[in-house]
Amino acid sequence: MAARAAHQEAPLAPVPHRVVATWPVGTFIENIAVLADGRFAISIHNQRKLLRVDRSGRSEQWTELRVSPAGLIAYGDGVLAVGGEVGQSPHNVFHVHANGCVEQKLTIPATRFLNGFTPAAKGHAYTVDSLLGQIIEVNVARWTSRVVLTDERLSKISDEPMLPGANGIKAGDGCLYITNTDRALLLRADLSSSGDVTAISILAEGLRGDDLAVDAIGRLYITNHIHNTLIRVNADGSARVAVAAPAQGMAGCTACAFHPGEPGALYVTATGGVIVPFQGVPQEAKLVRLEVGMDGRQLPNLN
Repeated sequence: MAARAAHQEAPLAPVPHRVVATWPVGTFIENIAVLADGRFAISIHNQRKLLRVDRSGRSEQWTELRVSPAGLIAYGDGVLAVGGEVGQSPHNVFHVHANGCVEQKLTIPATRFLNGFTPAAKGHAYTVDSLLGQIIEVNVARWTSRVVLTDERLSKISDEPMLPGANGIKAGDGCLYITNTDRALLLRADLSSSGDVTAISILAEGLRGDDLAVDAIGRLYITNHIHNTLIRVNADGSARVAVAAPAQGMAGCTACAFHPGEPGALYVTATGGVIVPFQGVPQEAKLVRLEVGMDGRQLPNLN
């Protein structure tokens, strides 16, 4: 297997930032979703926990799962979470209720690492398998799943176990945007009205993304986990610029989400450098608020 693809740094134009909350060194914050009550749900992958955090930084343990949680989607008064142990089959979809009760809704067979998770239309969501190079549709109305695409561009290229293939996924207008961390690719998968992938293309190379968010005019904000930056690119993959770096709390940044109650605010989770510490020094995990000057694209409601 080949070595990992190279990442290309982008020019830095930092935006205002504020550290909202911190957690002890070694806390692997994986993903974030905005709950119906305005708080954040945050997954702690290496502790099998979900937290609830308000915008003032108050944090509480919400629940603990029997496996490691990854991608999150707001659902009713709680969240849907995909989770499992990396490299082990199968992975599952869980419904975490407001009271912390965890209900397993779906087992997706022959999966080895479900990672990013996004709503795409009422009753329909998509996740990726980072090891198998697949996009999987989850029908929330029926609690069924199906593989809609297996493609080399979604797969890993290196032997490095801590670098996923397809990783983050977010819905755009009639499409899905996907990062491939190991191959350092930003991809676009076009969707039909029936939810099938009709085409997949490379939007950008040399961009080692983790998770991502989409703003109201279609620009993408991409966390670059081991490269400690948040990069903004146009919907066609052009004009990339780093809007935040380690000085803005991006060491080990993993995921980001716009808050619908705060115009122009993008919230970013960061591990502090659990995998590759910035300048060799692990930091506290963080939730950081960035003022990017643009609202987020409204996520589809699954209910």
